[in-house]
Amino acid sequence: MTAPGGARAFFDAIAGRYERSYAPPAEESRARMTRVLAELPPAPARVLDLGVGTGRELSALLDAGHAPTGVDVSAQMLARCARRARPVALVEADFWAPLPFADGAFDAVIALHGTLAHPPDDAAIPALAAELARVVRVDGVLVVEVPSPAWLDRAAGDARVRRTGPATGVYADPATGASIETRLLSREAWEAALAPGFIARVEPRGDAEWLVVARRAR
Repeated sequence: MTAPGGARAFFDAIAGRYERSYAPPAEESRARMTRVLAELPPAPARVLDLGVGTGRELSALLDAGHAPTGVDVSAQMLARCARRARPVALVEADFWAPLPFADGAFDAVIALHGTLAHPPDDAAIPALAAELARVVRVDGVLVVEVPSPAWLDRAAGDARVRRTGPATGVYADPATGASIETRLLSREAWEAALAPGFIARVEPRGDAEWLVVARRAR
């Protein structure tokens, strides 16, 4: 189960300080988005951004000629995202529940900055994968940035992180006290969780993060 308050409460609580305290530096963000954009279908692609947050990656998607739609459970995050100079379609929804989109509505889905590291239970990622297989066209692409289980080893001694199992922990924001559970998957677990709807490759990015690139199976 999620930590007290769940994802909505956590991200509402940190929305006002997300850009200062959680977002990667601008140069790192550009490098990450260059890598993500290289995996997307040719523009103009219909791209669903899961956990769009304050929308830091939207400019790169728009500049590349794509048509993004953002979804997030946090109204506070979405309120900040909506103030960006180039507005896009935004949907307030819990993406761990059935998605409010038609079959085949998107050419690609992205879930960046550890968005999928907080599933509410062990069945949530396979269930989400099935929903994404529904809303993504055949041969569409899913791109995920997510911590690997090694992240918990690296967090040893960090007062913000309380380990609760071999691949689970609770992160507490030091300023607000809001907390959220983290569940981390191995390479093999990601491949299994996304099958049969997606054929995935899982690559290490640094020593504590996965880049998951999956193609919608026929």
